[in-house]
Amino acid sequence: MSNTTRHDIISHMAHSFTLRLTDELSGVLDRVRSGIVAGGGRFDGNAERGSFEGKTVVGMIKGEYRSVSAFEIEITITHKPFIVPYGSIESEIINYFS
Repeated sequence: MSNTTRHDIISHMAHSFTLRLTDELSGVLDRVRSGIVAGGGRFDGNAERGSFEGKTVVGMIKGEYRSVSAFEIEITITHKPFIVPYGSIESEIINYFS
């Protein structure tokens, strides 16, 4: 019998998407950083690249970002609970950036 609970099962496959912004990236990142940190997460980086993580009721979500242009950002989800679809995480991340 395994010692792994359903909360320990994670996906190690990465998922990337590009997000077009209506405001300049540096200002948006300040707002996103505040929201993630206020929710108990971690956000490290600058206007060029960085990483983030946050807890959910089913496990940790981790990701990275990199600037594509002043109004575009590529986000890569690097770690997520197996049972949470990438689409759900992508939607939540888009909400942070809106």
